[in-house]
Amino acid sequence: MDWAKQVQQRYADGAVQEWERLSATPITRIEYLITTYCLERYLPAAGWILDAGSGPGRYAIDVARRGYRVAMFDLVGEMLQLGRDKIAEAGVSAHVTLTQGNLTALPYPDGVFDAVMSLGAPLSHIPDGSGRVAMIAELARVVESGGVVLLTGLQRLAGYRSIIYWMVEELFDQIMTHEQRLCGIRDGSHVWYTFAPGELQQMAQRAGLQIVECIGCEGLANHLPLEHLEKVEADPERWPVWKTLLLETCNEPSIIGISNHLLVVARKP
Repeated sequence: MDWAKQVQQRYADGAVQEWERLSATPITRIEYLITTYCLERYLPAAGWILDAGSGPGRYAIDVARRGYRVAMFDLVGEMLQLGRDKIAEAGVSAHVTLTQGNLTALPYPDGVFDAVMSLGAPLSHIPDGSGRVAMIAELARVVESGGVVLLTGLQRLAGYRSIIYWMVEELFDQIMTHEQRLCGIRDGSHVWYTFAPGELQQMAQRAGLQIVECIGCEGLANHLPLEHLEKVEADPERWPVWKTLLLETCNEPSIIGISNHLLVVARKP
């Protein structure tokens, strides 16, 4: 089956779940916290932002509320349908456009966007290497010179840790083979591609982008006991300390690789 059709089928009924994902658990709330922190640091003061692989628009709405114009672009129509409702509820419809299509062939002119964000690892839904190359090339093409591109992908080493953390024996037997460790593709209800260390950064550089910073979106928190994360999150005295530590260390090289999501901040020369 074509990968695009597979993604469309997998997510046709998953828009609500995807909308709720970033608030569902303490670890996804930390992913949201760190990603939002990076957007605040790296997006320009104003302008037109492409949200590539937007899903139902959680980040698009946040950005629109800050006064940006946002172009939501996603492969799955159901995601955009829910996104349209959420945008209306948030009162930012005048700031957001929605377009359905394939990220490997964007319908926008060269250099039209002030910044591009592709969050939640849309790249990891493309099992074909040439497709991933094409997507990054398209994101680099449509951003203006000097503009930032924020790319995210799932990380292979963190995936191995997750299998042990959750002790999913069937995935252990499937993924821990030598062949699977080399190819990085997980089979299942949908296809995930997991990036080897340094791979996403190298792809961005080959597309002509300059690496600014790398971020682990779950940072120090990844694979810590969820009940402990919930406890510190609910503690009004300890949470500010832990939050500050998470944000201060999310770019620490020794922990980036153990985060589920890698965020690469790059700039077009």
